[in-house]
Amino acid sequence: MYVLDKTPNFTGDLYKKTFLLKNQKNLKKNPDDADLLKENVESLTTYAFGFLIEEADRLMLKNYSKAKKIESEAHQYFVEAVLCGDSAISYKHKDYFNWLTGNQEIKSNTLRKANYSYKDLELFYWTAAAYGGAVSSSGGDPKWIIKLPRIGKLLNTIVDMDSSWNNGAALVALISYTMNNPLISASEADSISKNLFDQAVIASEGKDMGPYLAFAESVSKIRQRKDEFVLLLNKALNIKINSSKEFKLTNTISKNRAEWLLDNIDEFFY
Repeated sequence: MYVLDKTPNFTGDLYKKTFLLKNQKNLKKNPDDADLLKENVESLTTYAFGFLIEEADRLMLKNYSKAKKIESEAHQYFVEAVLCGDSAISYKHKDYFNWLTGNQEIKSNTLRKANYSYKDLELFYWTAAAYGGAVSSSGGDPKWIIKLPRIGKLLNTIVDMDSSWNNGAALVALISYTMNNPLISASEADSISKNLFDQAVIASEGKDMGPYLAFAESVSKIRQRKDEFVLLLNKALNIKINSSKEFKLTNTISKNRAEWLLDNIDEFFY
């Protein structure tokens, strides 16, 4: 946590060598191992989001071309993560691809509960995150934009089984998805996102900065509500990092991002 807080670039290199490369090496030896595929989708997505996309976002204000290059690099990691996630789920659920692509009529928008267990939810979450990263870093590529509904299907499957899973992680992810869903109106998206935010805060007992940052960036910034943006980020920063062990690491990351967003607020509001 200290190294991450003080030297994020070094931490990214360390994470890549310690987890990412190790997982990829193991997967090459056992390409059909569902557990290794799950570990790989998590490490790939974590590295791409936590280090590459974060670096690209900050560089975007200073060196656009370099930032886009890093974003493109992150996209390749996300694409690989999507392949790993899809493969791992399809090994367990034979109707997965038909359900995911809408080629098979299933009454519910979620996979049949009888076919999946609580243990599957983590894999669904990381696969959805990988899809989200691939879509957002694709530069508007239609072949990825068209896959946006897959994110909603995976996340809603988690919420359908346990809305408070992992302290509301799926609820937080759904805020961004909802605001990018072209099938609902702006007012409906705002209302749904606010409800998701409220549920996520309750699920984490107000100890997680994540919901505040997600709403601030996905809703307040998009709708150009500057006062609300500042209020949410300050509420996040008022959460004590040491108040809960399970949120220490993620809150350290969120703290750094919230401070950066506030320092550069004039770049986001006009």
